[in-house]
Amino acid sequence: MGTPAHRNRNPAPLFIPRSAIAMSAVHPSLPREDPALSATPALAAIEPSARVGGEEFFRTEGAYTGLGAPILGGRVGRWVLEEGPNIENSVELFDELCWRLVGNNVPLSRAALHIGVLHPQIRGIGVRWSRDRNIVEEYHILHGSEATEEFRLSPIRNTIERGTPFRHRLDRPVPEYPLLERLRQRGATDYVALPLNRMSRRFPVVSWTTDWAGGFTEDNIAAFNDLNPALAAIVETRAERRISTSLLDTYLGPEAGRRILAGQILRAQGERLRAVIMITDMRNFTGLSDRLAGDQVIELLDDYFDAIVAPIQENKGEILKFMGDGVLAIFPADDDEDFAPSSLRALDAAMQGLERLADRNRIRGETGQPELRTGIGLHLGEVIYGNVGAADRLDFTVIGPAVNLASRIEGLTKRLLRPLLTSAAFAEICPRPLVSLGFHPVRGLFQPEEVFSLPG
Repeated sequence: MGTPAHRNRNPAPLFIPRSAIAMSAVHPSLPREDPALSATPALAAIEPSARVGGEEFFRTEGAYTGLGAPILGGRVGRWVLEEGPNIENSVELFDELCWRLVGNNVPLSRAALHIGVLHPQIRGIGVRWSRDRNIVEEYHILHGSEATEEFRLSPIRNTIERGTPFRHRLDRPVPEYPLLERLRQRGATDYVALPLNRMSRRFPVVSWTTDWAGGFTEDNIAAFNDLNPALAAIVETRAERRISTSLLDTYLGPEAGRRILAGQILRAQGERLRAVIMITDMRNFTGLSDRLAGDQVIELLDDYFDAIVAPIQENKGEILKFMGDGVLAIFPADDDEDFAPSSLRALDAAMQGLERLADRNRIRGETGQPELRTGIGLHLGEVIYGNVGAADRLDFTVIGPAVNLASRIEGLTKRLLRPLLTSAAFAEICPRPLVSLGFHPVRGLFQPEEVFSLPG
């Protein structure tokens, strides 16, 4: 994650040891600030590479250096509502929120915010804050986590599922909650979890932990309850926006989703552009689907699309449509006058897809599963990129003669027994050598089309 710009660039200490944070009164050496100003500097990333941790379904997306100093000023709930919307980065927002609570004499040592999402791979997202480590971690929870022992014994399970507030003082061992026992052994004395506004049948949850002797006071609990409506409002807005973006990315692709959210929603509203077009089609899918059971057909399609789609995305292609067992994708150019880079990305994606399909077939062959074969057509041409369909049911895609020609070229792969063919227009701008296979009649065109393939 890049360093976000913020409203106040006054530097704050990178780290404050526990002894420097007086919980009953803010340490006198800490600077007092105008409550109307935000004190969050840019967060510094610490190894933000995604990795799957010891817990199989918990994935840390990034760890960042936080403020490291309490912020005075009070009225934290009002700050959340008035200033929170101006802080686009949720990690930054949560870090500042926690330090503002510390500045209000709330003895936080650890805090976490968990939000359920709608995503084919991710069940939940969250932020985890640590005072002494001065670290803010962003994490993802993967699907399948709900079946684990860790979730079954989680202190926030009922809060997530039923919206039940939870509090547990940690003045004695808590074997029934392994997470709380680990926190207790590290010095925690009290733990509180509160539900936010229900979303998609589950509740986002914020949890607060202290290591202060005696735990949270009644005033602390009141402060959390007072803050909850404001925090729920901003979390709900951000979560809905993230879910909307995620679903559009998943079902339409990032670029189409971005255009739709930017307001490109009217029928017949589109942009003319030149792009490299890729169309793929699985061989003999009809025959395979007739003789395989339904779950085997789904597994077959998953294997096929995993092999074909990932290289397209890795090479900056945009998946626009799954057409049964086929794929329509484009590779726009960064420079409208130079399509050589786009052609190379498209060709690399096609070749990598064929290689991965061969790898899949080796695995499938070992278990007696049928072989997967494909045809890929590449073409360069002008398309209309935008909304087509009925007045109240639209599809965001590309249309035009160039798309039709790409489809016809893909169809020639069956007749010419080549898995990959390109048009002459593509071959002309592609820096990599391609071999002409001559002129061939193309359905729907009066003139034959010269097609090209890889050497050998």
